[in-house]
Amino acid sequence: MTNAPFAIWIDEDGTIVRPAEVAFAPQAADDERRDQSSFVAQLPERQRRIIEGMTANIGDTDRYAAAVRDWARHGADSPYVLSEAEVIERSRPRPPEFGLAAAHFELAQHLHRSGFARDAVPHFEEAHRLDPTNWSYHREALSLVDPEWGAVYERDMLSEVEAVGIETFYPALEM
Repeated sequence: MTNAPFAIWIDEDGTIVRPAEVAFAPQAADDERRDQSSFVAQLPERQRRIIEGMTANIGDTDRYAAAVRDWARHGADSPYVLSEAEVIERSRPRPPEFGLAAAHFELAQHLHRSGFARDAVPHFEEAHRLDPTNWSYHREALSLVDPEWGAVYERDMLSEVEAVGIETFYPALEM
């Protein structure tokens, strides 16, 4: 899972039938999140471009829920269930750096929970450096850092997304 909301489909036998992917819940027509477009339109051009790029793949939030319903109704016969080979092909690579990033992130979380929040910062930074497209690492770190410390990361969130790749924030849903 590299961001929220992501989901994995696991069948009754414990087999992954869809790997981690963007999984937005349907939104009601009057949902205030849909009205963010007027707010985003008022932002400076650079911020607007980045945010529009980050959210470009959200699109039709009903599509994912419809696929889940189809899977619940038809089980393994659902056209949305993937073969083992397709699951592996669509799964994110797991080089050793990503494992080390996960260890740094867990250490940072432990330090933060234990009252050593400032000591956690280098481990959050290292987790994100080792696995820059895992936005959960960066987002969680930003939420736990005390604003009174000043800037502890090289870039703000939008600048980081721009540097790493806007398309990595919410990758396109392949359904």
